[in-house]
Amino acid sequence: MASEIRRPVQQGRRRVQGPLPGLRVVITGKGGVGKTTFTALLAGELRQRGLSVLAIDADPQEDLAHLLGFSRDEITPVTKNRRYIEEKVGSGGIINLNPDLSDIVTRCGTRTAAGIGLLVMGTVNSAGGGCLCPENTLIKSIVRQVSVREGEAILMDTPAGLEHLGRGLGRGFSDIIAVSEPTAQALRTACRTAELAGELGVQTKMLVINKIRNDEEFRASREILGDDHPFSEVFRLPYDESLRGGTGLPDLSLTEKSSLAEAISGIATLLMKKDGE
Repeated sequence: MASEIRRPVQQGRRRVQGPLPGLRVVITGKGGVGKTTFTALLAGELRQRGLSVLAIDADPQEDLAHLLGFSRDEITPVTKNRRYIEEKVGSGGIINLNPDLSDIVTRCGTRTAAGIGLLVMGTVNSAGGGCLCPENTLIKSIVRQVSVREGEAILMDTPAGLEHLGRGLGRGFSDIIAVSEPTAQALRTACRTAELAGELGVQTKMLVINKIRNDEEFRASREILGDDHPFSEVFRLPYDESLRGGTGLPDLSLTEKSSLAEAISGIATLLMKKDGE
């Protein structure tokens, strides 16, 4: 049975001594379960631990940038950088499936005040504006080309649901974290995303059950999940009133004793320990 995170991790938020592992994590989930909030919190925690973090917002909702402190006027999504797309991928119906994207972060990305790199893929700009096929080609190429060295982490927040995995988004990542609410429908979606990720070659599959109010609710969600599930680790993330309304993120560095801070710290510790072995 997968392990469960129930207690504070003693390492807390201290920087790890010696070489830091490289992480490449794709984060998925049903709409509304809190995957984007979780991505932002985990990015902040890993940055606190001393990793160089690149957060990729592959969700057309573009909420990750907001949670990391940016307004829409302060970012230029890749989908709006038509010159870059045409230069790298092509135009006129001809798509280059193997573009050189070694400069995409410097040309299309930005950085938060906390030092987190951010790359926003963007969305369809108008009704009838067409699909994101060239943009999807770009992000899949990013996954293949961007190397992760010691002390670096890439976190990719994906669109809600399953379709993006059917397009191959996530191939090249080593870890998937599926975020779920403690409901049967959300847990089923999480299990299916993990199975699809396995077909893409993702080796490590973890589950975060979010918005847990008490032990009884967590036990009930584990009963729904059962023992025959695809996850190597199952984490619980407590319901936190400060996250309601999407107005921003709490500063976990100022809330050392909160259950939310302890949970995010525990997840970061296990990720770094696993990839450092």
